[in-house]
Amino acid sequence: MAARPRFATTAQAMRASAAMRRAVNVAGGAARLAQQLGLHVSTVTGWVFCPTGHVDTVAAVTGVSRNDLRPDLFPRADTAQPMTAEQAVAAHLAAGEYFARFGRCLSLEEAH
Repeated sequence: MAARPRFATTAQAMRASAAMRRAVNVAGGAARLAQQLGLHVSTVTGWVFCPTGHVDTVAAVTGVSRNDLRPDLFPRADTAQPMTAEQAVAAHLAAGEYFARFGRCLSLEEAH
């Protein structure tokens, strides 16, 4: 099971959910989006937020930006803050701990 998104605010989560609905509508419905992604329609209809592994494809197919679909993962370029050395080390250690616990990388997170 995929990890739940961690949005900064409830408003950000609401916008991401609305962006997912907009992406489904732009694609011509859940069935058509599922077909374009090579997934079963029930998988796509169960998405409240776009799963990590499908953000790039959904954005490419629908034209809805990655930032709109998942602002927690893809902040706007003008608001992104560079990491300090301490933050980079902490992120690296957290990723290693996650791998040690679950035996898989965060970047390979299950999409459904």
